[in-house]
Amino acid sequence: MLTLDFICTLPNGIHARPASEIEQRTQVFTSSVTLINISKKTQADAKSVLGMIGADITHGDKCQFLIEGDDRQAAYEYLLAFMRDEFEECDEPLPQTPDNHAQPLPVFIEHAEAKYLRGNGVSKGIGRGVPVHIDSVDLYELSRQEPAAEAARQRQQLSDAWALTQKTLAEGDAGAAQVLAAQLKLLSDPAFKTCLLSHPTARNALQAIALTAQQLSQPLLNSSSQYLRERVIDIRDLCQAIAANLLGRPLETQLTLTQDSIVICSGTLTPGQFLRLRNAHLKGIVMGDGGETSHTVILARSFGIPLLCGVTQSEGLTREASMLLLDSRYGLLVANPDTTMESWYRLETEKQRAIAARSAPLRGQQVATRDGTRVSVLANIALAVEAQGAFAQGADGFGLFRTEMLFCERREAPGEEEQYQAYSEVLRSAAGKKITIRTLDIGGDKPCEFLDLPKEENPFLGYRAVRMYPQFQEIFTTQARALLRASVVGPINIMVPMVATLQEIQWLHGQFHHIAQTLQQEGIAVGEWHLGIMVEVPSTLYLLEKAANYLDFVSIGSNDLAQYFLACDRGNPYVRHLYNYRNPTFLALMRDITHRAQAAGLKISLCGEMAADKQMLPLLVGMGLTQLSMAAGMITACKDALTTLNTAHCQALLESAIACESGEQVLELVEQFLRAQSQKPVLAPELLLLDKTVSSKEEAIKLLTDNLEVQQRVVSGPLAERAIWEREAVFSTALGFSVAIPHCKSPHVLHSSISLLRLNTPLAWGEDVEVQLVIMLTVNEQEQDSHMKIFSRLARKLMHSDFREQLLTLSDASAIAALLSTELAL
Repeated sequence: MLTLDFICTLPNGIHARPASEIEQRTQVFTSSVTLINISKKTQADAKSVLGMIGADITHGDKCQFLIEGDDRQAAYEYLLAFMRDEFEECDEPLPQTPDNHAQPLPVFIEHAEAKYLRGNGVSKGIGRGVPVHIDSVDLYELSRQEPAAEAARQRQQLSDAWALTQKTLAEGDAGAAQVLAAQLKLLSDPAFKTCLLSHPTARNALQAIALTAQQLSQPLLNSSSQYLRERVIDIRDLCQAIAANLLGRPLETQLTLTQDSIVICSGTLTPGQFLRLRNAHLKGIVMGDGGETSHTVILARSFGIPLLCGVTQSEGLTREASMLLLDSRYGLLVANPDTTMESWYRLETEKQRAIAARSAPLRGQQVATRDGTRVSVLANIALAVEAQGAFAQGADGFGLFRTEMLFCERREAPGEEEQYQAYSEVLRSAAGKKITIRTLDIGGDKPCEFLDLPKEENPFLGYRAVRMYPQFQEIFTTQARALLRASVVGPINIMVPMVATLQEIQWLHGQFHHIAQTLQQEGIAVGEWHLGIMVEVPSTLYLLEKAANYLDFVSIGSNDLAQYFLACDRGNPYVRHLYNYRNPTFLALMRDITHRAQAAGLKISLCGEMAADKQMLPLLVGMGLTQLSMAAGMITACKDALTTLNTAHCQALLESAIACESGEQVLELVEQFLRAQSQKPVLAPELLLLDKTVSSKEEAIKLLTDNLEVQQRVVSGPLAERAIWEREAVFSTALGFSVAIPHCKSPHVLHSSISLLRLNTPLAWGEDVEVQLVIMLTVNEQEQDSHMKIFSRLARKLMHSDFREQLLTLSDASAIAALLSTELAL
């Protein structure tokens, strides 16, 4: 027996990540390894992540490894080196749940004086529905309703229910595969089943499950780590699933939502409950607990369900409510919304629909620049479940499907069939659109549990991606077979990361063609496939002509290419200022890579942060890049921006940018270019809202500022709305003659604008003044001189009754716009 003493120096103690690191290292030895917390007098099997988490080891605790077995000396030396060299690097920053309790509400809501609660919006959106309360399942109470059973019978029941739960998780909802895989890993931890079967005095199997939930949860509940506290949800969910399989029926009353509903749970809705509830009537969820890493939150985001957590003391308000309004963007839950709040919800919904309608034509088509150059805007995804959402955002295909998520968070690499199914799912959803799947980009800075990779001084430049494929030939071959098999479902582009030499390209070409031939010899069909590499190592610039003999395409990985070219780790705060893809020399490198690839006959695309930066789009178009891949949420905005550009102008801009002396100069140059390209007139017919029925001053201002957001003239409607009300607080903007001129000067205004609202019936504006015309001025703060000039001209013109009469009687928005433009000399 050998012992190894240490003091826990990790700021957050031994939570999931360090426990996984220890478990990974102890599993390779036959000796038993026990982790003892001397300070708290707890202990755990060091080959069980769950067990070590439960030992509640926090910063400063005195601990000891107790090693017994034939290879104890080797295990001791390995753990000694690990504790000396690597242990302190196992910790990680814990996720911080954004707190939007204190975020200012839109002024309209502030003035409504509604009955509401605040919480944290962790899955963004807006929903309306009747309240549906879900009470927590009490396993102890259920166990009292079941007959007693002897110990042997209990063990058999528990083993069978545990195995059935494993099977159910493995075959669960494909849309929740990532969450279910994490739960399966937790259920499969040796400590879970050991605990489940270690309650011989339990009255029956249900009581044993209740005791297991309590025993496994308690150390996590006591933890200072929010991440660990949120794992309690999974333990309770798994125990409830085991109990349901034991009884052969759901534990709670089977809920089927038959009308639009907001589900309320005073504690935390479990992932299993979420999946059972999910249908078209689920419009929102409110929970007392939960945070960013809760698996219920992850599922809600995946399926686009607004979710508010941290809502305490909600029972009194929600139990009495007949209708709820939830806006998780502002952390808001309104009970029994009155006509004012219903008006706000109606306007907000109309605004969202208008924004969606504006972008709808772009979502279903490939866009072109103003002079006709077609550009494909593609999505970056990491999970097959993201595919449908990306297409809904307007993706023309996928320029980067990262496969690392299939490999991480597990004890062994995924098999060929599992990978084949995942790749096939994406290809089926694409229906022939471009799909580029990147082979495993792992190692160095992104280790997997099942890979015994060495510690490196500089992992970003180390043993990773293609460099490790020859050593892990079986893992590489399995992935290559799965990818090539999937090509029968649809055309596939296979992209290999971190390539630096022609020899690597030749090796890859030989490997993929050999594997394709082997599959065909086995009678397994192979469809259309293309081989390419990521250009992220600068040396590839000089390989492209020779590489064209072996490759079909290349894709610039701008994130890594920039940091390697500029020799700076973008994650290092001391040198991160050097990481700047606007650097003129880096722009020259990008231009040269693109031109050389095209000259060699290679198709070329770009994936990375740079592709989603609207300020960089003119430079990318100027380089000749016509395939850009980015986060799905940025696609529509980039498509819209691309339609305003002219290729020849962009080419000239690029050369001017390369001639600049700094990235700051480049940015200034591009901003000037974009203002000239997308300049909007101060007045346009779409800014004139005629003959509207409005019930309040708040509704009038919201209607106008929402329209500015729809017309892309402000950063956001609520920010413009607040700026208008800040000016209203100083003095009333009612001018007399039934006219009001609300106005603001704000950095949130993108394009200075004159808006007009003509009302069917007069509206009280304050100070006993009624108005029928509302003319709103919103000016960018850099244009304050023109703001005052327009305001003065408008005030003078409104003194004339014939001018006011024309504004009140002209029936056509274009005619009113022409009148205002002439009279105000715009």
